[in-house]
Amino acid sequence: MDRTRRVFLAAGFLAVTSVLISGAVFFGAQFLLADAGTAMQAAQDQDIKEALPIFDVLPVSPSRVESVSLFMGGDVMLDRTVATRITRSGNDAYAFAKIASDARFTDPDLRVLNLEGPVTARRAPPEKEIDFQFDPRFASMLRELGVNAVSQANNHALDQGRAGAEESRRHLRDANIVVFGDEVREDPVLSFATTSVRGRMLAFVGFNETSDRIDDDAAEIVMTEARRVGDTVIVFMHWGEEYRNRPTKNQEVRARWLIDHGADIVIGAHPHWVQGISMYRGRPIIYSLGNLVFDQDWSVETRRGLTLGLRIADTGIAVDLYPVQIDLSQPRFVEGTERDERLNELAAVSDAALLSQIIRGEVFFPTP
Repeated sequence: MDRTRRVFLAAGFLAVTSVLISGAVFFGAQFLLADAGTAMQAAQDQDIKEALPIFDVLPVSPSRVESVSLFMGGDVMLDRTVATRITRSGNDAYAFAKIASDARFTDPDLRVLNLEGPVTARRAPPEKEIDFQFDPRFASMLRELGVNAVSQANNHALDQGRAGAEESRRHLRDANIVVFGDEVREDPVLSFATTSVRGRMLAFVGFNETSDRIDDDAAEIVMTEARRVGDTVIVFMHWGEEYRNRPTKNQEVRARWLIDHGADIVIGAHPHWVQGISMYRGRPIIYSLGNLVFDQDWSVETRRGLTLGLRIADTGIAVDLYPVQIDLSQPRFVEGTERDERLNELAAVSDAALLSQIIRGEVFFPTP
């Protein structure tokens, strides 16, 4: 089935669904999309959550271009010492100052990050040793920088409870940032969102598998929906073990499961170290991007991250590799000999078949 037909089928599905459900549920759905209305509508909205995915849509032009480009970054944490550094600088965008005007960040159609914690004014008594909460003003800061989408599928999204996670999604959406993923749930409402860029529908899926195993049955429903509506399905995983440069066996098995269930690209975070690149059924797996904005100044590896420039076209997916160095919570793109050394290190922990391309800094995965 070609992509155009899938888009029309997706639209038809929503149209038929809206006719079949009752008027009361219909108004509940409107409440879900508008985030406004009465308490009765909120209850009705809850009733249909299992039935309808959330669609976050950016402006669309009438025709598809040759390719769509994305910047992908790893873990972004805006609390603790990072927040202190931001306050002392007097610049909310302090952490991004060294990359914010670089073409590698500004030129892509979309910028997507893993946001390692909730954006909420609530700070509940901590229930675990490491507990994050990001000031709500950072939502608008991220949007002003050009960030378009964030994953909240990580082990800190519920640090301020379910109420804090829901508030975070509201703040981010109010800032016109697409939100996808949840710390513990796999369902079509929370786990994925779509955005259309110049005629290509992208489906972003976020899953967290850092503590509990994903519910395969629930995740399969999510992947089926994402595959049905998306021309390209990008899965942002939170997984693996911290402070290691190679994936666990569980990461490898899960990555292949995701591709078997419709993922076109699998990208990971959580280990705080960069991990290697692999390929399965012709599709890319980037096991860990490491940190992007963090305060883990105490080791070489936690101050090194990897960012990606993705170019998605009908012919395949090109992955440009942009290593970053993080100093005082500020990432910068590395150049010259430093870049060459980092790419050689990445190649050494990646699939041997990709070695020469990784060393050059660009890997192309032709459409299978």
